[in-house]
Amino acid sequence: MATPAGAGVGGSREAKTLASLQRITDAALSYLPEQELLEALLDRVAELLEVDNVAILLVDGDTLLARAAKGIEEEVEQGVRIPIGRGFAGRIAAERRPVFIPDVDHADILNPILRERGIRSLLGVPLVAEGTVLGVLHVGSLTLRTFTDDERDLLQTAADRAALAIERARLYEQWLVAEVLQPRLLPPELPELAGMEVAARYLPAAGGRLGGDWYDVFPLGGGRVAVAVGDVVGHGLESAAGMAQLRTALRAYAADGRAPADAVERVNYFMWHVGPLMMTTVAYLVIDPAREILTVVNAGHPPPLAIDPAGVARFVEAPPGVALGATSSATYTAGEEPFPAGSTILLYTDGLVERRGEPLDVGLEELRRLAGSARGAAELCATLADRLVADAPRDDVAFIAVRVGALGEHLRRSWPANTESLAEVRQLLRRWLRARGADDDEIFDITVACQEACTNAIEHAYAPGPAGFELDASSDGALVRLAVRDHGRWRPARGEHRGRGVPLMRELMDEVEIHDTGDGTEVRMQRALGAAT
Repeated sequence: MATPAGAGVGGSREAKTLASLQRITDAALSYLPEQELLEALLDRVAELLEVDNVAILLVDGDTLLARAAKGIEEEVEQGVRIPIGRGFAGRIAAERRPVFIPDVDHADILNPILRERGIRSLLGVPLVAEGTVLGVLHVGSLTLRTFTDDERDLLQTAADRAALAIERARLYEQWLVAEVLQPRLLPPELPELAGMEVAARYLPAAGGRLGGDWYDVFPLGGGRVAVAVGDVVGHGLESAAGMAQLRTALRAYAADGRAPADAVERVNYFMWHVGPLMMTTVAYLVIDPAREILTVVNAGHPPPLAIDPAGVARFVEAPPGVALGATSSATYTAGEEPFPAGSTILLYTDGLVERRGEPLDVGLEELRRLAGSARGAAELCATLADRLVADAPRDDVAFIAVRVGALGEHLRRSWPANTESLAEVRQLLRRWLRARGADDDEIFDITVACQEACTNAIEHAYAPGPAGFELDASSDGALVRLAVRDHGRWRPARGEHRGRGVPLMRELMDEVEIHDTGDGTEVRMQRALGAAT
């Protein structure tokens, strides 16, 4: 049977139109950077409608900004902006409907480039995704042309599909940036702190936006540990970059030896006089495990949650302070709380406890209830992430927990044989001795003697390469016994002023014995507390 005249031509045109539409919705476009995506869309729309020029303007505040153009590239080069509601493109965005101008010479056109390039007829449609106007897509002809209703509908269909591609590309780019950049703005890894367990979570808001929520934990002198959490107002790269600067500033002032309240005040001063000036809430605290004290400063942040050794959770009410960046004259006061061994402290951002349509107290009470059932920092963070955070949270969520472990009568730990281990040995031993009832002088003497034994193990017992040593401490009433063991052979002291460690140990302790164990060396020492040496 013969094919009717024109059937093949019409079928060919329809197939070409369908193919062009499919190219506009190509899933691969969503993985292009936004500018490359826009330029690819221009070519495909120009091919679809066989027009002389095509342009995409995207919403930027209360204006439309020319982002990509073909045939009228000057729009982009000159950074043309059109107020929403005015002119050809502005009307399309404001009214959310197509606009056809059969003759540019007799129309309200704000952009002079359109006339300068000799464009005679224009057709534009809104770019809308999920009810939001993203911008305007318009095409033009250098000759008078009547765009038909079918061509208008075709351009709108192309625009709808292009808007979805633009939205997907933006979400993918935001996710990719957040996935790569956000973790780099937080501590790369949590520190290992002697006698403490640390755990934390950062959960980004739905859509993978960069956020301003952050946490930090770092050691201070004397065995103390600083913990902080904050929430910078807003989202995006600016908030995330500001967060990184504030976290670094707080670390610097804390490491400089400033008291907690003074450190927070200095960060506020830094924001006002150096930048970035942005609002951020902060909870900052210092744990002193030897004194079993918690020092807390709160700058407009939700209260920290403390869980005592028995599992009873309560909110820590520090003296109130305004958010950082609120005023240049802000002052802050620290509060002190008992923090016995076996306790856990949790700091968090408001995304963990805020629920749409519910008072904040409801979320806080749920947090307190769940926290009391967890054992340890890791279990606490896992429980909260599972029970309180939705699969796609509306806001960023950050929280960090630190548990100070209780030290029993018998202390036994291993360390790498390097000088960095000595600080942890001192900190842990001081805590353990204080819990045994040792006074400051006894803690000093025993800690110095132990450090000398550990230093000998590090310096004399090994050839270069990985190695370790152990500390075994026990008490029998007022009698403290220490043993430091390594797995090498002590070498003779080198240097004129070396080799004084053993005499110092004997002077500070009641008894000191050094034994060859066959696979290493063991230094045994003891000291009676409450008795003169």
